[in-house]
Amino acid sequence: MNINQRKAEADANHKANLAALVKRRMEVARANNDTNLLNALEQEMKQMGLN
Repeated sequence: MNINQRKAEADANHKANLAALVKRRMEVARANNDTNLLNALEQEMKQMGLN
């Protein structure tokens, strides 16, 4: 595996980890009926391109 493939794989893993973290935070916000936090997290997902 060359350096570009490793970087692409690392980037993909990082993006997946970020998405999982934000989705988990969204679940907690929903459970707590925290619409302000939920809206902020949805915006964060869009800004990071994690839809």
